[in-house]
Amino acid sequence: MSGAEALAAALAGAVGSQTIGSKAILDNLPIAIYTTDAAGLVTYFNRAAAELAGREPQLNTDRWCICWRLHRPDGTALPLDHCPMAEALRSKRAMHGEELIVARPDGAMVSVLAYPTPIFDAEGEMIGAVNVLIDIGKRKAAELELRLKTDRIQALDRISRLLASDLDVEHIVQTVTDSATELSGAKFGAFFYNVVDESGEHFELFTLSGAPREAFEKFGLPRKTAVFAPTFNGERVVRSDDIRKDPRYGLSEPHFGMPNGHLPVVSYLAVPVIARSGAVLGGLFFGHDAPGVFTDDSEDIVVAIAAHAAIAIDNARLLADSQRQVESRRIAELSARHLASIVESSDDAIVSKDLNGIVTSWNRGAEALFGYSVQEMVGTPIMRLIPKGHEDEELQILDRIRRGERVDHYETRRQRKDGTLVDISLTISPILDNDGRIVGASKIARDISERKASEVALAERMREQASLYQFTERVHRARSITAVYEAALDAIQAALRCSRASILLVDASGTMRFVASRGLSESYRVAVDGHTPWSAEALDPNPIFIEDVELAELDGDLRKAVQTEGIGSLGFIPLVSVGRLIGKFMTYYDTAHHFAGSEIDLALTIARQLSFSVQRIRSEEARRRAEDLLRHNEAKERARATEVMALMEAVPAPIWIARTPDCRVISGNRSSFELLRLPPDSNPSLSAPLDERPLHFKVYSQDKLLSPDELPVQRAARGEDVRSFEQEIRFDDGTSRHLLGNATPLIDALGIPQGAVAAFVDITERKESEQAMRDGERRLQMALEAGRMGAWEWNFDTGKVIWSPGLEVLHGLEPGSFGGTLDDFKADIHPDDLAMVELEIQAAIDKREDYHTSYRIRRPDGSIRWLEAFGRFLQGAGSSSLRLTGVCMDITERKDAEAQRNLLVAELSHRVKNTLATVTSIARQSFAMTPDRKDAEQSFHARIRALAQTHTRLAETTWSGVSLETILCDELAPYRNENAGNVSVGGPAIRLSPRHALALGMAAHELATNAAKHGALSVESGHVDVSWSLDAANKALHIDWCETGGPPVAPPSRNGFGRLLLERVVGSDLGGDVDLDFARTGLRYTINMPYSAGAEQ
Repeated sequence: MSGAEALAAALAGAVGSQTIGSKAILDNLPIAIYTTDAAGLVTYFNRAAAELAGREPQLNTDRWCICWRLHRPDGTALPLDHCPMAEALRSKRAMHGEELIVARPDGAMVSVLAYPTPIFDAEGEMIGAVNVLIDIGKRKAAELELRLKTDRIQALDRISRLLASDLDVEHIVQTVTDSATELSGAKFGAFFYNVVDESGEHFELFTLSGAPREAFEKFGLPRKTAVFAPTFNGERVVRSDDIRKDPRYGLSEPHFGMPNGHLPVVSYLAVPVIARSGAVLGGLFFGHDAPGVFTDDSEDIVVAIAAHAAIAIDNARLLADSQRQVESRRIAELSARHLASIVESSDDAIVSKDLNGIVTSWNRGAEALFGYSVQEMVGTPIMRLIPKGHEDEELQILDRIRRGERVDHYETRRQRKDGTLVDISLTISPILDNDGRIVGASKIARDISERKASEVALAERMREQASLYQFTERVHRARSITAVYEAALDAIQAALRCSRASILLVDASGTMRFVASRGLSESYRVAVDGHTPWSAEALDPNPIFIEDVELAELDGDLRKAVQTEGIGSLGFIPLVSVGRLIGKFMTYYDTAHHFAGSEIDLALTIARQLSFSVQRIRSEEARRRAEDLLRHNEAKERARATEVMALMEAVPAPIWIARTPDCRVISGNRSSFELLRLPPDSNPSLSAPLDERPLHFKVYSQDKLLSPDELPVQRAARGEDVRSFEQEIRFDDGTSRHLLGNATPLIDALGIPQGAVAAFVDITERKESEQAMRDGERRLQMALEAGRMGAWEWNFDTGKVIWSPGLEVLHGLEPGSFGGTLDDFKADIHPDDLAMVELEIQAAIDKREDYHTSYRIRRPDGSIRWLEAFGRFLQGAGSSSLRLTGVCMDITERKDAEAQRNLLVAELSHRVKNTLATVTSIARQSFAMTPDRKDAEQSFHARIRALAQTHTRLAETTWSGVSLETILCDELAPYRNENAGNVSVGGPAIRLSPRHALALGMAAHELATNAAKHGALSVESGHVDVSWSLDAANKALHIDWCETGGPPVAPPSRNGFGRLLLERVVGSDLGGDVDLDFARTGLRYTINMPYSAGAEQ
């Protein structure tokens, strides 16, 4: 069972048994999952399913499938009611991995494997189905890429085989052009190459692919311009995504770029074709009218084809040369056979001998070929030319001649005079006498050394080509670096015929290390490990060959190691990738060895192929490691995602996640949905469309309604890191919850926000506790302020004294300015009370009793206030943790009230005595000085009423004083006529002491009574004016009573109580001077008395 089948089965079982506690886990799975009921209506889908479908499925509306449209793998449309899910519901059995193509509304096509599985309840009744859709798009793309690479490798192999078997140059270059154009992805290609005719003249020809010859013939052949020169000079490959933007483009006359009518070339690729000799055979040129067509793979394929093409062209030309030579020899031999008896001047050796093998004739050609003169050979046995091991050949030839047989083109070897052997081709004909008897033989010997050398060279080239082909084939099939090393060592030893070989690569530290070798001892590898004749920075280094170790200049240790290993000759061939040295391979010969040019070319060809293969394997291994790491990381991420989802569900705090910057959809854990009173599969986002967003709550911060863009998740999704954000969620039913938390953006690899995650803690209970505490503190503060109290605490461990702001206010200090020590507290105490306070504190400390005392303080403004202090000892958790805490209250008013009360009691006692004395005096004087008893009684009662009225005014002010204007107005009120304006009273505000008020009240009563009876108030035209002024400099008060408009005034004939009171008693009680003037125009009474502000108190 596959992983997808297992997942589908597990989900079906979980849904059927109702074991899935929350859909949040399914919502966050990266695999597309959806469920239907038994009728096929979609009942659930996760986010991955919606993303796969490219649309938002409609629950309880979409049937059978969540996708827009479906297609079969062959591209034909698949009706939704015939999809695997529909079949699974109809057949009541699971469908396993049927391949489909999902068509999205935006036109995208996605290949998937479907795993629909029916869901059964406990009674076995099918209640629906779950479908798992596995996206195999990436796998299909990888398979396609692998198939394309395989096709290219097979095509390259086919081309190699075809080129290896083809000896027609024109056919070779056309095959190369067509194949390279196809495999590189070019729209058109050309191969410009050089040929030499029989007369030795050079011609440049070309082949085309993808375009007619007319497209190039009218422009002529390309020249070595800045763009073409690197290719025609064999310097390097030229590849450009847009040749028009190349700095070398457009520099040459006459067109300065592509001429009008030229094929549209944008993407450009040019590869030189270089022979083993280093000669540039030509160049492959490819173009496309779109930019960026040619890739590294394109370049590598064309380079490989170019290498094979060079070898094939070399072989074809070598064979053509050899064939021409053979044909020439054949014609010469034919001519020599017809003219054998008469052409003395022939270059071929023409010899005749008898049947006993005695030489009878010897031409100049024979002298030149064998080195013997006519005199030395004629009459001597032909056997002197026969080398050891070939003696039987001559006897067999003679036997055939005797039988009349002809020997044609018998190839053998003969020995020259100097002892060297020469390859010859013999044509022997019997010599007949006139009777037709065989009397001897005519032999034509042709030197075929050059032909043999050509054949050996051709065989060597064919062997090299076969080795290279086998090497190329093996490395293309190789899937490990070891297989590449083995193939390379086989090719090196086979192609270069060396006895030993090794491969060394540059490691991560930049040191050249052995990675594979043949025939080398361990001690030798250790001795020369790390040695290289090139620097690490060398670009395109050249190979180095030591043909004779004995003659080479080597350092002592290296020479000793080489000689000990028995090496006579060796070669260093660099391995280069993109111009950089990546390693080398070594060839070793037991004896001195000459490295021919063909060997060097072959070694470089092997090196190029080996470098390419090593880099390819490294790249593939790196890709595999990357893929393994990716799979490992994906597994870890899946495990982590599972853990995170489990953790989110377990955390009792709300967590929200937005996976898109617009936050139109937000998911969360169970706590978040419970907090918002939402079902688990709902969308809590206030940024969702109006018909989807929740409406039963609003979010506030600091009593301000937040818009969706101001919410922490939305802010974080825009890239902001939101920390310690406090918000209040208010529900429609009037309840609310307070939250505190953070929101962090989800950033992708490019640093772009792609969503956000937020975690909050419900602090509602804490907020309520804090509010209750603040309310309690506020009530306590109100109570302290209302009672003019302040709290304090003295910590005996630290010595620190803490005052509340209210206590600082009582002391006249700014809040927060108290110094915090006991000395700072004592500094405000009145010096006269300090000793008493210290004794009370010490007594409380000694006895651990409550502390209570009253004392005065002196404020910074100099004012004196009374405080009463209460304190109690509190024992902390530690044995030595002791605090004295309490309150102080301002009792200044109470102290003043007590003083006032005492003063009033004393004053009352004094005034009662004075009043009784005054009453007694009034009674005595009233009755003693008024003969008429009735008048005396009336005067007495009136005076008593005036005295009582003044007493009443003083009582209203608790005997703190009464204003002068009040006293005068009270006494004149019975006589005031507002219409007539007969009374006027005016002066500054003067407050009189009780003593002065009683005296002035009695005086005002006497004056008013007298004016009413005898003076200005006794007539309608009369007027009384009372005015007063204050002399601040002399601290004196001047009062003036003036009557006008009344009857004429005459001094009284006798002195009564009223005059006595006005002239003596008032002046005495006021401590001032009085003047009573009985002027004819009206009575005038003035008082000058001492007075200062505040004196009444």
